[in-house]
Amino acid sequence: MHDRYTRREILRLGFAGAAGLALTKLAPAQQRPRSDGRVKNIIFMVSDGMSAGVPSLADEFGKLVRGKGAFWHQLLQSPEATLGFFDMAALNSIVTDSASASSAWGSGSRIFNGQINVLPDGTRLTPIAQIVRQAGKKVGLVTTTRITHATPAGFAAIQPKRDDEDDIAPQYLNVVDVLMGGGLRHYAPNRRRDGKDLIKTYQDAGYTYWNTRAQATSSARPEKVLGLFYDSHMPYTVDHLNSDELRRTVPTLAEMTRKALEILGNAPNGFLLQVEGGRVDHAAHANDAAAIMWDQLAFDDAVEAVYEFASKRDDTLVIITSDHGNSNPGLNGMGGEYEASNKAMAMLQHAKCSFEELPNKLRNANSADDVRNILKEQLGIEINGEESTALAGAVKGNLPPIWNRQHRSLQGLLGQILSNYNGYGWVGTSHTADYTWITALGTGREEFHGLIRNTDAFYKMLKLFGLSHKNPSMTPEEARKYISRAPRIRTEDWA
Repeated sequence: MHDRYTRREILRLGFAGAAGLALTKLAPAQQRPRSDGRVKNIIFMVSDGMSAGVPSLADEFGKLVRGKGAFWHQLLQSPEATLGFFDMAALNSIVTDSASASSAWGSGSRIFNGQINVLPDGTRLTPIAQIVRQAGKKVGLVTTTRITHATPAGFAAIQPKRDDEDDIAPQYLNVVDVLMGGGLRHYAPNRRRDGKDLIKTYQDAGYTYWNTRAQATSSARPEKVLGLFYDSHMPYTVDHLNSDELRRTVPTLAEMTRKALEILGNAPNGFLLQVEGGRVDHAAHANDAAAIMWDQLAFDDAVEAVYEFASKRDDTLVIITSDHGNSNPGLNGMGGEYEASNKAMAMLQHAKCSFEELPNKLRNANSADDVRNILKEQLGIEINGEESTALAGAVKGNLPPIWNRQHRSLQGLLGQILSNYNGYGWVGTSHTADYTWITALGTGREEFHGLIRNTDAFYKMLKLFGLSHKNPSMTPEEARKYISRAPRIRTEDWA
């Protein structure tokens, strides 16, 4: 049971039973602040790159390492939750990237992968942040990636190439009121290509600049915030948990989300807030089982923070979803009658670092024995001699024969070898074409029932806000002649 809740709050939130988190029914509207029935606030939550099997695995992993299952898992049992799926296809592929995915939600038009709110012929689309801001609402973007990365950008920016993040950084000025995440390198003058000091530009426009956890968790509530807490993407949760320095200096997704809601929550005309757990996707690309579980739990903590805010109101819609699948991790049946599967999953609790940090440690290895010892120390898994020899060669760039080309990398090989012990299997190291989960709560949730085309989210959100806007769009047939213009996405930034 969450001891920070009073009995009355527990009942209002819908907790029931000794298990503590079996949600039943939200409080009747008369017990919460009244509205005119129109949605005033929308909180759009994205666990980036979350394949359909990740939530159930994270629920079990949470029980193992924290003694409680996932909050989202419990929300799914509430009769007040509306369930659905997004069809997230891009204009040029049934497998989407985060740029086209977020742009579809943010503009109501499918576009090519790699672009932000731009049609293949160069037509610039108006993103939802600009529309709601002009209507007098506040806007927030909170993420564990760079704030200029594809998912946040899809709600507020217009850019032909998603990789041009230096060009995305200034576009949030006076469009987005609360910005919190990584990406200092696209704002600091000594890190930008053009040498411009965007931090000062934002400060001159009335933004308060934050770069420490202490600021994000303080009692301060400035009107506008530029919070940049890391040079690039924020650290993986597993690395954050195992570093005193990171825990002291870098806020969690839940902490940033709570602060954003504190700032935006009293906006007289309401707000639109996007919250992204972006490193779930990166962990999937890396086939890093421990990292994906810990970052999904960090996202789940943010879901709970949002629910604490929204459950006390009858004017707020919460949408919890993902933009695409990635590598489709699943726990394989291990041992006779699959009785070893639970024990295999339990191996993940011993991980002390992500696959982002592990290669740096492996480069110090001088032999296969060194590799085996490093993995045992850092992951709690002892691999065999053949496997350690293969990894020792891969560290030096000599990969063994791997017939699935997607796994032909050090991280891909790590994921394949460690799956023999932790049970997590991976179909590849890239995005997949899955439908993505939707859980909708609060006023207007019925709009997100069933199978929904990604572009419909834009029009549904505007309608619930009492607004309207029509962006142009293209059919795949109309777009075909522009295929040669599809941008190339850097492998390092697949997301």
